Amino acid sequence: MTPVLPTKLTAAAGGAGGSWYVLLEGLAALVHELQPEIVVKVVEGGGVENHARVGAGELPMAILNPPMTVAALSGVPPYARAFPDLRVGLTNLTVNHLQLVVDRAIPIASLEDWVARAYPLRIPVDRVGTVDRLVFELALAHIGLSVERLEAWGGRAVPAQNYHDQIALYRSGEADALWQFMGIPSPSIEEAHAIRPVKVLPLPATLIEELSGLGWQAAKIPVGSYSVVDQPISTVAMGTSLGFHVNVPGDVVHVITRAICEHAERVRAVHPAARAFDPARAHLDAGGPLHPGAERYFRDAGFLGNGSA
Repeated sequence: MTPVLPTKLTAAAGGAGGSWYVLLEGLAALVHELQPEIVVKVVEGGGVENHARVGAGELPMAILNPPMTVAALSGVPPYARAFPDLRVGLTNLTVNHLQLVVDRAIPIASLEDWVARAYPLRIPVDRVGTVDRLVFELALAHIGLSVERLEAWGGRAVPAQNYHDQIALYRSGEADALWQFMGIPSPSIEEAHAIRPVKVLPLPATLIEELSGLGWQAAKIPVGSYSVVDQPISTVAMGTSLGFHVNVPGDVVHVITRAICEHAERVRAVHPAARAFDPARAHLDAGGPLHPGAERYFRDAGFLGNGSA
C-alpha cells in the first residue's frame, strides 16, 4: 500500500446494531490492518444527518446513500441548505431494504390494512436524522395516519435510539413491530423472530412509486428471508456509499478506496448485505461527485473512463 501520514478519521455509520455499523467497523479494521497509519473511529450516525455532518466539515467521513447525497448537494428537503463539499469515495457496498415486520399474531397484512383496521400497533421509531425515521414519516403521511391518531387507537410510535433499542422493546413486549432500512438479513429481525415469530408486510404500490420519485428504488424482499417469506414482498431499497469531506487528503482517500476494492472478498465477508460488492461497480450511481482520491483509484484501475461515473 502507498505510505501516508498518520491519519485519524471519525466516521459515522448508522445506529448501533445495524448493518451500516457492522459494515463500517469491518472496513475500518481492514484499512487499518493494511495501512496501520490510518485509524478510523466509528460512531453512530444516520442516513440523513451523515450527509450534512460530512458536508459541513463536522466529520471527515461517513456512510452515505445516493438519495440523500443528491438532496444534500442540491439543498432540497430534508436539507435546509446545500452541502457542496460532500464527496463520494465508494458506492454499492451493500443494498439496504426497507423492512416492516410485525408479530405474526397481529391481524394486519399491509400498511393500508393497519389503517383500515385502526389497529393499535406499537412500533419503534428511529432517531431524527435517520432515513428510517424520514421514510416512516413519509409512509404515515401517505396512508393518512398521524401519531396522534395512532395513539387515539391505543397504539404508539415508540422512540428508539438504535436497532439494539428496537429489539429490546420487542423482547420486553413494549413493541409489536420493527421498521428498518437494513441489509438482509437484519440481526435484530432474526432475533425478533426467535422471540415471537414475525411476518413481513409489503408496501403499497403507490408509496413505492412516491419513494421512487425521491430517489429510492423499487425492490423485493426475497423468498426465504427470515424463513418466513414465501413470495417476493414489495418494498424499496437503496445503495450504501462511503463519503468524505472534500478536504480529506486525496492520498488518504485513495489508500482507503484501494484497500477496500483490492480486498473485495473480505468486504463481502463483513456482512451478508455486502455479498454482491463488486469493485468494478463501486464508482457507479454515486448521487454526486467522487472524491479526487477515489476518482484517481478508479481511473488507474481501469474502472472509470470517459470522464464519467
